[in-house]
Amino acid sequence: MSFVALLRGINLGAKNKVDMKSLKALFEEIGYENVRTYIQTGNVVFDNAVYDVLHLEHTLRETYGFDIPVTVRSKEELEEIQQHPIFLKDQVYVMFLAQDISDEQQALLDSLVDDEFVVWNGRNVIISLSKNYHQTKFTNAFFERKLGMASTARNRNTVNKIVLKM
Repeated sequence: MSFVALLRGINLGAKNKVDMKSLKALFEEIGYENVRTYIQTGNVVFDNAVYDVLHLEHTLRETYGFDIPVTVRSKEELEEIQQHPIFLKDQVYVMFLAQDISDEQQALLDSLVDDEFVVWNGRNVIISLSKNYHQTKFTNAFFERKLGMASTARNRNTVNKIVLKM
């Protein structure tokens, strides 16, 4: 079974540099199988049926010297997201949340977000932006602040390419 570890906040300009070859080697050293990476933003695909996010985050912190939140999704979950009607629109991003959201958090999003969005499977926000990502207030940081949890964003193209690597 294929999974992707989505790393938050690496290789953004000169900050939090992580070499993809060393990242791949680290995942292999931990015991993950058939490890491959996609682009510099921290997408690590692997084939293990068992994974431990807390262990991954601890190992990444010990290796690279800064906190790197990790969110893991299966190939099946990404394929379900790809089938959602909102995902097929322009300017689509997926916010991969660290935890399921509560009914209160859903109500909060319903009252604040004026672009078209859906919370899918309780832990992914698929959003079709009326502006591009760098002009909208509905960024990953917005969702982290409002929901009080770590998340990481990927655009539709990146999600599609990750699925192809799985």
